[in-house]
Amino acid sequence: MGWAAALLMGMRANALARPRSGTKSRTTRRPSGPLLELKGEYYRHYPVDFSQGKLGARGFLGWGETVPIVVPVAETALVAMHIWNVGFDPELPFAPQGPAGPVMEMLEWAARSVPITREVIPPLLAAARAAGVRVIHVASDESYARRYPGYHRTVALAGPEPTGLPTARGPQEEPYPDSDKSRLLFGPRFPEAAKWYGERLDFPEVAKPHDDEYVALTTHQLNAVLRELGIWQLIYVGFAIDWCLWFSPGGMVDMSRLGYRCSCIKEAVTAVENKESVQDELHKQEALWRTSLMFGYVHSAADFIAACNRVAPREAGKEG
Repeated sequence: MGWAAALLMGMRANALARPRSGTKSRTTRRPSGPLLELKGEYYRHYPVDFSQGKLGARGFLGWGETVPIVVPVAETALVAMHIWNVGFDPELPFAPQGPAGPVMEMLEWAARSVPITREVIPPLLAAARAAGVRVIHVASDESYARRYPGYHRTVALAGPEPTGLPTARGPQEEPYPDSDKSRLLFGPRFPEAAKWYGERLDFPEVAKPHDDEYVALTTHQLNAVLRELGIWQLIYVGFAIDWCLWFSPGGMVDMSRLGYRCSCIKEAVTAVENKESVQDELHKQEALWRTSLMFGYVHSAADFIAACNRVAPREAGKEG
C-alpha cells in the first residue's frame, strides 16, 4: 500500500472513529447534550510545485485554514499526558545541580514545558472541567499513578492487560553496545540519576488529577475508559508531542489505530529539540504538521477555552 493511500485510509478511520472488529455492537444513536464547537487547523499538503524539482514542497499551501469541528461534549476528552513535576518539586529542579542533574542535562524540553505547565495548562483544565469535558490523565509509571484513586478505578474497569504479540528471539542478555546506550546518548552519569529521578516523578500540583478523574497508564486502560464513557475525540496536552504523546502507551499512534480522532492544543505541547532545531523549534513545527496529517487537528488554547465557555453552565445572576 502506498504512503498516500495509507494516509487517506487512516484519515477515513479517524473520521469514522467508531469501534470496529472485536468490539461489541452498539446501536446507532443521535448525539445528545451540548456540542463543543472548535476550529480545527489543518495543513494543506498540496500542490507540489513541479518547476522547483526536489524543492517542490515549497508550493504547498500549508497552514491558514480551519474547519469546524463539532462534537458532543460527552464524546470528547482532554487527555493530559505525561505532565510531570519537573521544575515544581524542590527535589526535581530544572538545573544541573543535585542528584537529578545528569537527567536535566538531557531534558532540554523542560525549559519550555515548565512555563507551559504553569501558565497554559491550568486554564485549559479549568475550562474543560467547567464545561463537562472529561479530563483523563495518562501517567508514565505506576509508581506515582497508584497514588490516585482514578488509577485504581481505571484498573478495576480495564482488568488485566491482554496478551501481546510474541517478541523477537534475541539474545538472553542485552548485547553491547545496546546495554550501554543510555550512557552513550545522555552521558556516563545518566543511568544512576535516572533511577533517582524516576522515583520522584509525580503530577505537579497545578495539574493533579481530581479524585473523580480517570488516570491511565496503558493503551488498554485508556481504551477501556474511553469505551465505557463513549468518548472518541481526544485532545492532547502534555509532553513531548513528538515523543511520548505519539509513541508512548496511550499516545496518538496507538489510539488512532483503535479509531480515535487524536488532536492537540498547540500552545500546550512542546517537542524534544536538538542543537540544530531548537532555535526555531523546528521539531515542534514538524510535529504539528504530522499531527494534522496523521492523527487529527490542531487547536488553539484560546479557541478551546472559548468553546468550553460557550457550553459551561452559567452561574445564577450571570446570564446575559
